[in-house]
Amino acid sequence: MKKYLLMSAVILPMLSFAQWSKVTNTTGKKVKEEFSNLKEKQLFSLNKDLMKSKLQNAPQRFSGEKGVEVLMPNDKGELQKFQVWEYSNFTPEVQAKYSSIKSYVGIGITDPTAYLRFTVSDLGLSSTILKSGGSSFIEPYSVGNDIYASYESSSRLLEEKDAFVCSTMDAIIHPDSQEPTSNKSNNKVYKTFRLAMSAQAEYSQYHIQRAGATGATDDEKKAIVLAAIVNTVTRVNALYEKDLAVHFNLIDILPIIYLDAATDPYTSSFNSQVQSTLTSVIGAANYDIGHLLAYASPNGNAGCIGCICTNSSKGSAFTSHYIPVSDIFDIDYVAHEMGHQVGANHTHTYSGSEGTGVQVELGSGNTIMGYTGITGSYDTQFNSNDFFTYRNILQIQNNLANKACAVNTTLTNTPPVVDAGPNVTIPISTPFVLKGTVTDADGDAMTYVWEQNNPATTSAQFTSGSYASPTKTGGPNFKMFPPKSEPVRYFPEFGKVLAGVNATRWEALSSVGRTLNFTLTARDNGVGGNQTNTDEVVVTVSATAGPFVVTAPTFGESLTSNNTYNVKWNVANTNVAPVNTSLVNIKFSTDGGKTFTTLVANTANDGEESVTIPSGSQAANAYIMIEAVDNVYFAMSPSFVIDYSVAGEVCNTYSYTGPAVDINDGTGSTSGPISSPQVLVPINVEESGTITKIKVTPVVEHPRTSQIVVGIEGPLGQTAWLWNRKCTSSGINATFSDEGSNYVCASPITGNVKPDESLAIFKGNDSKGVWNLFASDNVRNLTGKINSWTLEVCTRDAQVLAVNESAFNANNIKVYPNPSNGNFFIKSKDLGTNAKVAIYDMNGRVVHTSGFNVATGESTNEFNVNLTKGVYLLKVTSSKANYTQKLIVK
Repeated sequence: MKKYLLMSAVILPMLSFAQWSKVTNTTGKKVKEEFSNLKEKQLFSLNKDLMKSKLQNAPQRFSGEKGVEVLMPNDKGELQKFQVWEYSNFTPEVQAKYSSIKSYVGIGITDPTAYLRFTVSDLGLSSTILKSGGSSFIEPYSVGNDIYASYESSSRLLEEKDAFVCSTMDAIIHPDSQEPTSNKSNNKVYKTFRLAMSAQAEYSQYHIQRAGATGATDDEKKAIVLAAIVNTVTRVNALYEKDLAVHFNLIDILPIIYLDAATDPYTSSFNSQVQSTLTSVIGAANYDIGHLLAYASPNGNAGCIGCICTNSSKGSAFTSHYIPVSDIFDIDYVAHEMGHQVGANHTHTYSGSEGTGVQVELGSGNTIMGYTGITGSYDTQFNSNDFFTYRNILQIQNNLANKACAVNTTLTNTPPVVDAGPNVTIPISTPFVLKGTVTDADGDAMTYVWEQNNPATTSAQFTSGSYASPTKTGGPNFKMFPPKSEPVRYFPEFGKVLAGVNATRWEALSSVGRTLNFTLTARDNGVGGNQTNTDEVVVTVSATAGPFVVTAPTFGESLTSNNTYNVKWNVANTNVAPVNTSLVNIKFSTDGGKTFTTLVANTANDGEESVTIPSGSQAANAYIMIEAVDNVYFAMSPSFVIDYSVAGEVCNTYSYTGPAVDINDGTGSTSGPISSPQVLVPINVEESGTITKIKVTPVVEHPRTSQIVVGIEGPLGQTAWLWNRKCTSSGINATFSDEGSNYVCASPITGNVKPDESLAIFKGNDSKGVWNLFASDNVRNLTGKINSWTLEVCTRDAQVLAVNESAFNANNIKVYPNPSNGNFFIKSKDLGTNAKVAIYDMNGRVVHTSGFNVATGESTNEFNVNLTKGVYLLKVTSSKANYTQKLIVK
């Protein structure tokens, strides 16, 4: 026996790397319905016995002991290490009864920003990972639970999501939930509440059938339903622990898990029925918050707002869905309704004012208390991000501070200290960057969110005014983004700044004077319990200054290295009050804006400066940045080239020829807001280049073009409407371009047509990435589909300037075959000595260099380079030649 144990001790660490194995062949495997539209995922098999063996040694959270090391796959297919502790979602006495259901918490070792929550039960392993940049999930993917999927929530295709209705805003707001006045997320108190979660019989039958257990005993069936509920609670707890230092423990809920639809207490009035059931079956003194999970049309209502701990209403909430499982149900719906229960209001602005003072998100919103993915053209994205806005955190903490039913635990973890920086005044229509300073006494890894904190208050800032706009004088103008590992945010996103895009539907620089309030919230990832802290900063936009813009160099201008150049900019009153910028820094990028070096520091803000372009700065995609000293605003030049010539443009066409995509039926009108969710049809452009223009050709089948909107979304998120509810024609089969003519109503719409919104917003962008054609229907009964579409992208053809290039080179050098798969030949004549070949990508980066031998007279040399398909520049140099030509890898 001793020998066996010793052997196990030696073998288990080695086997830990076999906890997960990559799966590439899924032939014969049936995929679970909730994953039928999962576009990006990594598939693995799990060694369940090895995982359970590993977890047997996991200490309890808050025990002070070091956790066990466990591997989990991320959404990129990489195995990452976590330090893991057992952390139950049951009260202690209930956990003792259900030992086959265990829950755990983990802190990232590979990625210290990652916060892991997962449950292991007879239904398999189900997890969520909150991390810098978003969240990912691991769930059983195949029927039988032998294959697991690791994926990001953004990988869900939109057509999977139904129109969820949360009617809580029509409920009475509980008087205990008042406008918050202080942040109590950082008071080192961890709150635990007892959760009574009931299961409607139809919900139970859904999970029993998924588990293939229709012939099981009632006790076995209830155990399956209980495990499904715990999976949901695990996800909800991850979010509430991370943002609020709040944890929910399930009480013994078997008496309120119903199996027979004919005898369960739930018919249609879920709010009153669940409250009555919990009071009579559980007893008001035995739980703090109650919730019903139901199998029904997508719906939810908390009964009231902030009613946790209030006996008469704390159990009146429900969430229903026809697919009551997985991240959309758990995060977008259940966590949302429970958010109302603990004191949070809606944050979206796509509908009307709710009079709460917390509607700080554009359109649908995309945080927990928004309406993500179900508001048609108002959707900022298609699934919620797993975090609460700062306003919601304040609401919830203020409400919970007045409640006496929680078990409060004092934490040893010290909250982070946050400094958002001084208040500033900036010019109109000018990008800016906010950089915070955050310290943590415990040295915990942290994630950060910069949010605009201007709630919509007037009717002009709701519905059609819920889009970002340069002319808005109040309300939100910048979308929320998930927590990330640096306390820095560019406004707008830096890729849009590089492309010269100052306004999209979800981010817009102000062209009018107004006040912008911002908050920086830090979330720590402490082993001893999560804490947050926030600081605020005010950015005042002055209408008497700006726009602050670079006027030289211009788009596509060719500069020469090791030479001087006069950089010019429009000062635009930024050097006088109220902006008062006397000095600027001039910075320089040769790698497409990824990094910048300083050319001149602390020079006068006078509109012109002579700079020296450093030797060897060859670049096909260079930028100049002029940033204000002691302020947050800056200006970016258009893309230009160094030691290149701009010879014209290269145009490539990409097509979607997959299955037709149905356009969801709408319920609105031909003139009002778009009512149906958008559908997306993607094309992935793998070639990189600086866009000069695009053309879009959708083939859309619909009997009434006056009911549909069709648009294009670029890789940076900019969108342009091609067609917005015009004509009574049938179908669209037209090319949309800025050079097109006015449309003619015919069936179908054909020809080269001007789009409703200019496609010039894509000029200067990088072509590489996912482009989406989107469409929405707005009137009920007539439906359509996107059959196919093509995208023509023209990019700048920049060629390396050839020193001493002559006709000799073109006649004496031949590259073939071209295009090739990377295996090509160079045939040359009389090149002389020291022959070299260099290959550049379209951003000017060197991707291959080598020398080659040449003989007197003719020589042929073979090259085999490993490059992704795309357009490159090949340069041959020698003692007699300097030659450049395009190289295409297919």
